[in-house]
Amino acid sequence: MSIVVSGQGLLVPGVRGPADLARPDAAPAAPAQDWFDPVAHLGRRGWKYLSPATRYLLAAANAALGRTHGDPAAEGRRADRFGISVGTHHAIGALHVRLDEEVRRDGAAGLSPAELPGFSVNMPASQAAISLGCRAFSVTLTNPVVAGLEAVVFGADALRRGRADRVLAGATEAAPAAGGPPYDGAAALVLDVVGHGAAAGRPELLGGLSRFVPTGADGGPDPAAARAAAAQVAALAARAGGAGRIGYAFCGPPGTRLLDEAVRHALESAGTRAEPVPSTGADARFGTTSGLLRLAALLGRPEPGLTVAVSADGHLSAVVARGAD
Repeated sequence: MSIVVSGQGLLVPGVRGPADLARPDAAPAAPAQDWFDPVAHLGRRGWKYLSPATRYLLAAANAALGRTHGDPAAEGRRADRFGISVGTHHAIGALHVRLDEEVRRDGAAGLSPAELPGFSVNMPASQAAISLGCRAFSVTLTNPVVAGLEAVVFGADALRRGRADRVLAGATEAAPAAGGPPYDGAAALVLDVVGHGAAAGRPELLGGLSRFVPTGADGGPDPAAARAAAAQVAALAARAGGAGRIGYAFCGPPGTRLLDEAVRHALESAGTRAEPVPSTGADARFGTTSGLLRLAALLGRPEPGLTVAVSADGHLSAVVARGAD
């Protein structure tokens, strides 16, 4: 059994498809307020009361599946074997701030019954599950930075365990009310199970892991824990083969370079040369979406690739893949 990536949907400022990922600075320093047009992606009806993060996820999912919003959702057996896993961290932060302000100003009577359900962090994934007909499961992961890759790891594991035949694994973010990182956007990958040998010519997921690296006395990653995590990542990368080299994409905010260096050192110690692959998302400015942007860049290359995402508080997730021939 193999797990292939049969579709990709990328939706962040400055990136409209995989070809744009090769430009590390594709996203403008200050994205225009109107960079995303809901009508163009979602039609004229049905999205007015959806949060921005939900709109982004729906648009990315539609692009990954090659469908138009409003097309019939999966039904019957197809729906029962179709799951969705989504990573996010800031998706509802701005909405929470606004709802809090409305309650303080006008009391509970000032809240909109149509908009209020959006207060739940599960809503982007739940709304996408309804729209697409994902009835196998709907899961939301919320660790900062790494949750997008965690969604891929979760989805691939569910496929291997027979919980589904297809999974939409994605991430979506909306910038906090105060501004600053992350930028708005979403990314989605369609994961399918195929028989041995049927993956030829298509991007393939070879494995993934997620773990936590505790901090040391100086407030940074504990050195021993960092080395142990890096050794696990190197062992994961060994599944890809690659004749002693592997494409490497790291995603993390400032202060996480120690783990980046630990992974590189572990790869070298195992006889694998890490070849950096620059792309949009390396500095985690898109939040949980960054890891998927980095992974998507590797999927466009024929050789094996390793994507590692790390958060400032010690979460680490890694995915090994082989790109399309």
